[in-house]
Amino acid sequence: MRDNFLVIFIFLLVSSCSDENLPPGLYDYQVERLLTNDSSKLWIQVINSQECSDSIKMLIESQNDSLDIFNISPTLACDFLDTAFLGRANASQREGSILFDDSIVFSNGNYWIIDEITSDILTVNIGEQRIKYISN
Repeated sequence: MRDNFLVIFIFLLVSSCSDENLPPGLYDYQVERLLTNDSSKLWIQVINSQECSDSIKMLIESQNDSLDIFNISPTLACDFLDTAFLGRANASQREGSILFDDSIVFSNGNYWIIDEITSDILTVNIGEQRIKYISN
């Protein structure tokens, strides 16, 4: 009986683990809402620095059925902010499903892999770089 309980416990423990820090079963539109708060959301990049020039932000706006993503960073002199349009994107879907896959796909074919997303935390992989953001 004890062995059966141990096997069941290990099975439940293993089956509840996930390789991703994403809540299971999210739809693509739910991810887009987490990113934009239904209209727009400002994300602040987590950097271990007190320098003004390191305070990088990302603004994500909802545009009908897509996302507009902007990078907001101060100039080197920190006298004003520079805004760059990164592109229009959508949350990816698993093939044959409407569930969220794992990435944000831009209209030019580039993509960001989302490692972690909550209403307050966003971690993305852009190429070889892993970037963490917190919401403002």
